[in-house]
Amino acid sequence: MPNFLRLLNIKDIDKKIDILDLGCGQGFFIEKILETLDKKTAEKVNVHGVDLSLKLLDIATQKFAENKIVSFKNTDASNLSYLKDKSIDKVYSILALQNMNDIDKVTKEIKRVLKKDGRCLFVINHPAFRVPKESDWRYDTFVQKQGRVVYNYMSDKKYIIDMNPGRKAIGEKTEETISFHHPLQYFAKIFNKHDFAISRIEEWISHKKSEESARGKAEDDARKEIPMFMCLELVSVAK
Repeated sequence: MPNFLRLLNIKDIDKKIDILDLGCGQGFFIEKILETLDKKTAEKVNVHGVDLSLKLLDIATQKFAENKIVSFKNTDASNLSYLKDKSIDKVYSILALQNMNDIDKVTKEIKRVLKKDGRCLFVINHPAFRVPKESDWRYDTFVQKQGRVVYNYMSDKKYIIDMNPGRKAIGEKTEETISFHHPLQYFAKIFNKHDFAISRIEEWISHKKSEESARGKAEDDARKEIPMFMCLELVSVAK
């Protein structure tokens, strides 16, 4: 959260801006953004939240019922037709891009709605180290170090993710979602196709601490060295 707010950087804006949250869910990040703004700055901000889940949007709508600067739309991120061309100053998506089926169309729509000097932030699971079902932590007893094993990176793959594995284990109904894995070059090629340049890459580590144990230090050291998240900042470079 601190890293995201630092890069979004809207504390000292001097003009009115429109922000778009793609895959906003219950509005968690919108809420955190607004908490950082004083009254004067908040009056200059409009926030648009987009999500496919009506259930989550209902929660978000109720949460911000009294807030006139926030609005929500139930639509796919690849279809933002309700927004005008060049109407958005900042676009962000937190751990949602990896669940989108057609990133090419999503990027095309972002290009259309984003102002010429606008910026886009994508936070994704690190494509090199956090591959669904095909990467994991591994402790090497010989060198007494913990590292990361990765069984798939270059191939584009689609995965069905069990959202509540504990429920399934006891025979209760669970929920599933779809996630995709792509190598970093996949994203770079699509961004380039739509005249975006990656202006910043940041790799974010976990600050979780292990309990004291024989492997505790190795686990903590590994978290500091192997990032689980990546943030990509995009800027428009042409047309």
